[in-house]
Amino acid sequence: MDRFVLVVLLVGMPSVANAVEYECNVTRKLNSEIVYTREQLQRGQFSVRITDSRDKASLSRCSFAASAGKVTCDRYEVDRIAFDENVRIKKYYVFRSQFDVQVFSDLSFIENNGRGDISYGKCEVVSP
Repeated sequence: MDRFVLVVLLVGMPSVANAVEYECNVTRKLNSEIVYTREQLQRGQFSVRITDSRDKASLSRCSFAASAGKVTCDRYEVDRIAFDENVRIKKYYVFRSQFDVQVFSDLSFIENNGRGDISYGKCEVVSP
């Protein structure tokens, strides 16, 4: 399974019929004022979900909402997808919300939320 994921990521975008979904759990989160503790990360349950098909993708940023008593997600249509052949990174850009997510060939990721927070973690394929 890991080889299949790596091949899909390195070759480029999957076909429309074969959309790939990634669940990316945040294991490190920081900004200019704070580095989130392990307890804050566990409490916040931060993650990014990516649905990627040939010519479009969507990103969902998820976290625990105390007011709802559960994890909630905000979904965004991706404005631009780039694949860097040199370093084998897929980059997903959402312009109006000023954030991006980069997924590396080993399925690690970085989310820049556009307001100063940077999140890191690992993705796994939940639907090939």
